[in-house]
Amino acid sequence: MATKEELEKWDRAHLVHSLQPTGVEPSITFVGTKEGSNVTLVDINGKEYFDLGSQVVDVNLGHGQKEIIDAVAQQVGKIQHIVTLFAFSNPATVECAYRLAQLVPQGLGHFLFASGGSEATETAMKTARAYWQLKGTNKRIIISLWNSYHGMTLGSMSATGINMMWAGGGPAVDFEHVPGYYCYRCLLGEEYPSCNMSCVKNLENTIVGLGPDNVAALIAEPVQGVGGSIAPPPEWWPMVRDICTKHDVLLIADEVMSGFCRTGKMFAVENWNIKPDMMTMAKGITSGYIPFAALALNDEIWNFFKDKYFPAGGFTYSGHPVGAAAAIAAMNMYVRDKVCDNVAKVGKHVRERLEKEFLPLPHIGAIHGLGLFLSAELVTDKKTKGIPPLAATEELIRRGRERGLLFRCAVGNNIQITPPLISTVEEVDGALDILLSLVKDFGSCLKAV
Repeated sequence: MATKEELEKWDRAHLVHSLQPTGVEPSITFVGTKEGSNVTLVDINGKEYFDLGSQVVDVNLGHGQKEIIDAVAQQVGKIQHIVTLFAFSNPATVECAYRLAQLVPQGLGHFLFASGGSEATETAMKTARAYWQLKGTNKRIIISLWNSYHGMTLGSMSATGINMMWAGGGPAVDFEHVPGYYCYRCLLGEEYPSCNMSCVKNLENTIVGLGPDNVAALIAEPVQGVGGSIAPPPEWWPMVRDICTKHDVLLIADEVMSGFCRTGKMFAVENWNIKPDMMTMAKGITSGYIPFAALALNDEIWNFFKDKYFPAGGFTYSGHPVGAAAAIAAMNMYVRDKVCDNVAKVGKHVRERLEKEFLPLPHIGAIHGLGLFLSAELVTDKKTKGIPPLAATEELIRRGRERGLLFRCAVGNNIQITPPLISTVEEVDGALDILLSLVKDFGSCLKAV
């Protein structure tokens, strides 16, 4: 086995960490989990870290879950890879589709599998355009929200509404962005609820202005993830569903982060009792153990493409049996262990602490989110809502790591509180105690830069 020094040297020389200056900082090399814990990682030096971010909001069931590990090992011993692009299948992938159909909102039980959220998003948008094209229309425009995140392939990046993510020169053609539901920083200069949902009216005006005959789909996250765990007002989703139906625009719900109990419901759209036309899933589908994703199609789209070649295609690893086996094991755990109930209980406790202890602090402007998909927004001043320099939040993250706490600041200034969904109240309290002391001293982070 390589030494610590060799690993650090090879890391700097050969690995690209895309959200870290390349080849500069030494990485933290994790080697396992703390004995008896599914929420605490251990690095190569034996230092322990509570994973408050569930990595990138994907390790929903925590680390080291033997049930998922065993399912992966057993599947590798049976059959390793079967291509589902043709009329080939395998028991794990078929069972995965059946099990998933029991969990998604009724009428969405048809799936194309992929390797990650970006692929699922890409396929959803291609499907929307192909659906309308084969119906003889010119509906191609994809609408999405500012502050949204949908992936890093060309199409999914084009739908993303965070311009710092637009590597390579911005979105592709036929993409349109509209103000979303980030009420604390409303792009229309309004305040909720006196705004009378101006953002939704703006969306409808945009569809009408572009021409409903030109708009293929709206894609939106039920809760904006990379944008800062931002949840919408309760009216937003039902109103948007009605507008899409009225103007014959397909509605795609991006559940890549919010799915699989993260908000206290199996899927976040259930918080508003709405049904999208398509739904993307990844991350929590295997609890991050194996790259795997799914695009769910409603009955209407499925029936339209029946007896036709599916024009949006697929991928070499679509329906990979090992990923499917991991997903089956994860789905079993979500249901059997009543993970949604734990999220509701622990999330309520965390939210109460955030509002009582964090929100009064001088550098916390707002608390966002649902369930265990939460954040505390850092500001330089409550009145101006000034956004701290990136160097200050990076210093806060560094101090957290020194004290054994892993978290990230979404879009630079939203501290995401997204622990594994099996975390206990006692475990999250220990993490919040550390975070609270760090945030109380955030002023020194500002001065340090």
